[in-house]
Amino acid sequence: MPTLQMYRYAFKPSNLDEGIQTLRGSPDLVATSPVQVGRARQLLMDHHVVDDLNGAERIVHQPSKHEANPILSACEPWEAGGACSYGTIMRDQQTGLFRLWAPLDDMRRQRPEGKSLQDHRGLYYESDDGLTWRRPKLGRFAFDGSKANNIFHSHGKHLVGTLCVLALPPRMADRGRFAMLYAASLRDREPNRAAVCVAFSDDGLEWTDAPANPVLCGRAGAAISVVYNPQRDLFMMYRRASVNAGEVRRIAYCQSTDLLDWSQPVNVFGHDECDPIHLYGMQVAHYREVYFGLLHCLHMHPDGKRHPLTSGKDFLLDTQLAWSRDGLHWFRHPKRPTFLPTSPPYQGACDWGFATAMTELIEVDDTIRVYYGGREYLHKPGARSRDNPLLNHFCLATLQRDRFVSISAGPDGGYMLTRPMAYLGGKLHINARTNAQGFIRVAIREAQGTRDGEWPETWRFDDCTPFAGDSLDHVVTWHDHGPQLEEFPADVLRLHFWLENADLFSFWFE
Repeated sequence: MPTLQMYRYAFKPSNLDEGIQTLRGSPDLVATSPVQVGRARQLLMDHHVVDDLNGAERIVHQPSKHEANPILSACEPWEAGGACSYGTIMRDQQTGLFRLWAPLDDMRRQRPEGKSLQDHRGLYYESDDGLTWRRPKLGRFAFDGSKANNIFHSHGKHLVGTLCVLALPPRMADRGRFAMLYAASLRDREPNRAAVCVAFSDDGLEWTDAPANPVLCGRAGAAISVVYNPQRDLFMMYRRASVNAGEVRRIAYCQSTDLLDWSQPVNVFGHDECDPIHLYGMQVAHYREVYFGLLHCLHMHPDGKRHPLTSGKDFLLDTQLAWSRDGLHWFRHPKRPTFLPTSPPYQGACDWGFATAMTELIEVDDTIRVYYGGREYLHKPGARSRDNPLLNHFCLATLQRDRFVSISAGPDGGYMLTRPMAYLGGKLHINARTNAQGFIRVAIREAQGTRDGEWPETWRFDDCTPFAGDSLDHVVTWHDHGPQLEEFPADVLRLHFWLENADLFSFWFE
């Protein structure tokens, strides 16, 4: 019978193979480095821990829109048609308050020659529960002769439809607790030019502009999103690409260590055959070990005409979901499903024209809140005018913990195999659901060297107690071991999930 030692010398390069270096076989393999999962929840939208799918698929899940929408709409004279959704909602870590900073473009004023003049200002709101909002009388800026309003920022040509507020890391405590980046128009210098300015604050109400402003010039319209990356100790900005770099409605990335000096913006999302015509903007939020991009998609042809690629969504703005592990390399589901859709039938609802998700994603108990802007108009020529008020609203959608993307299988069943993972101890927990006929079983396989893929006895599918139901936290057990994985004969392992009529959202060891 042939042996591996015989085959070691059986294959020699031919003349056609000159220059190709072949490696001799070996009965021993050098183990690759396993994925270090620790105690972190493993989300399943990418290949960080997922090695293979067989009969299963990834599904992006839409959050449920709140029955009380809109949760905030314009009702005061200085709010015009409603503040723009390109702002920030966060939960203050010190006070527990929900806080909202939002820009407003008021087109009701007129120049002497009769043309509309946009009046830009920033509005501040706060809430105890994130549902019922109040307008603190800040006494800072006058409107129609009174300072009894919630205007926290007013800078004439500044605040062009966007601002972003973020908490500062401890190393920048001398600047205050918060930073705000906002757009500033430079059209008085050059058409279609804009800039980004930065201001600092200790309470989020009194702001001091940086002497270096503007800190970044170029095209800056629509949403600006800035998020702090603690692993890299730097700030990541997502904005429109430079006006000199082709189509501006793309997503550009730049970074800074101090919010003052920025790298040159580079495009991180290129259009492909599955994309809508315009990638309008992207809000970025950090969740668990992942950065989620809430990608605003404008379904409109560049010349404003109807176009087959708009798929019947002409002039609507909705939100797709993107994800990244480092904030620089981004991925999406290949079928480009909508994460946050506009409401059908596109009339009579507060979000029939726009449904654009905001940052941040806020966890309340077992629920993730996705705040978003809903608008009652289309993004098309003529929508913005002095005589046609823009109806902007703030809305809420929710989903359960971790349930952004699942590995799913129907009645024919499917499988997911993980990459080799270092096991540091603890029970295996899953966040999953099935229908009445569904189940999830887990086999544990070895993952190192020549034993990679081996199926030890008592750890196979039939040895696993099947899971059925709906649980955010279920502990997996095996007939001979209960939940004790410490009895597994190796400290590097693969998990092999068998699903039928089931969705698996995450797993972790604890």
